[in-house]
Amino acid sequence: MNFQDEMKQIFLRVAAGEMEPEEWEAWWNSNRLKLEEVLNRGDRGRMMPALWDANYYWMAKTQSGVAYYFHAQGRPVKVSGYYEEKRQEEEARERQKAMEGYYKDIASARQQWETYLQNHPINTVAFDWKSLLGTPTGQVPAKEFPYKKARTTEQWKECGEELKLRLKENLQAKIAPVAKAYGMKKAGPKTFVREKNGLVSRIQFIGYFRGGGYEAMSCYLCPIYAIQHGTLDLPGHVCQGENSQRMQKDWGVIQYGSEAVDAAMVERINRKFDDILIFLAGGVLPEWQKIDSLETYFAKERRDYLKATEKGPKAPGTGRAMWDLDLGEKEDPWRADAYLFGVWDLLNGREREGYASLEECVRHNSNYMEDYMKEFPGAYNDPRDAMAVMYHNAQLFLRTRETLDAENRRDQIQETYEEVCRFMRYYHGLAKKTERD
Repeated sequence: MNFQDEMKQIFLRVAAGEMEPEEWEAWWNSNRLKLEEVLNRGDRGRMMPALWDANYYWMAKTQSGVAYYFHAQGRPVKVSGYYEEKRQEEEARERQKAMEGYYKDIASARQQWETYLQNHPINTVAFDWKSLLGTPTGQVPAKEFPYKKARTTEQWKECGEELKLRLKENLQAKIAPVAKAYGMKKAGPKTFVREKNGLVSRIQFIGYFRGGGYEAMSCYLCPIYAIQHGTLDLPGHVCQGENSQRMQKDWGVIQYGSEAVDAAMVERINRKFDDILIFLAGGVLPEWQKIDSLETYFAKERRDYLKATEKGPKAPGTGRAMWDLDLGEKEDPWRADAYLFGVWDLLNGREREGYASLEECVRHNSNYMEDYMKEFPGAYNDPRDAMAVMYHNAQLFLRTRETLDAENRRDQIQETYEEVCRFMRYYHGLAKKTERD
């Protein structure tokens, strides 16, 4: 048997999933010079990429390169799913190992945060949210469509209406009950909010701007006087970890209304809302429940814990961080944290630090905001314009510095805080429309 015949027999074994990574690596290395003569550079690169390592992730890449080689020769071959199955098992093990290392790295910060919580007990929520998974109770049977893709205006309308029905069913059957269990109330057909001890928590499903379903989901916890930008309110493994990544995958199934919402599509929508429910009830809401006061929100132990969780472990295969929320040397472009912590410092009598932070926030945004406010003079009363609202609030707090008497100044700071919170309740959806001069 000449080398080309041997090579093709080896390639067929790879296609069939019959070679282990170590065996393939040994054969390739022992025949490297011959392979350089027989294969072109593209085929060599597809079968044995530069970063190739003896594992099933790279073996699946090799199999793909082999399949391409035969296809290019006009001899397509059927490939086995063996390497892909083993890759998934291998990745799950490596991911678990990486997460174990991550939890070990953050153990000290986590322990300090948990010790803080032990000294500040909270009411836990006992709610069997897992019983909500699956097909929503009372779901209307799926319709039959004579088409798959919407082509006409009438078909787009029909698909959009059916999609909205399925979203409403799942929202009412899965999200609304768990939100209610955590004390949240509806602030609209797809928005849930809660106010407690100077804090607001909010979950909102954002409609797709071209019609159809939900473009995204916004969820945040912050002081009532603040906006939903800046400092994280959740550990990295909660807001960007496995549950978050699973939820974001295939999000289009609840976003676009361009396909027939038949039985298969309804099942996909149900599964996607299961992912959303797991993300919220299995991580977000329990974490929020731990924070029942402004003091806890700003506790050093909590901030240190959040800082420790900003960067995730390296993902198997790619070597990249599973998530990375650390801005590094970059400053928050809005200076929302300067506003957030500046007001908190003022409320706690740290006026020098508070005014310095608020001054930074106002100064950084002044060039843009002054021109913007001339064009849109009422923007600071518009909940859709977070930056204008924050800028105006920061100015209000800064003006209290002009009061020379210390006691009067403290009173004015408190009055300003209450006035700002009055408007911000409307901003967050906690109260009806409120305007200010």
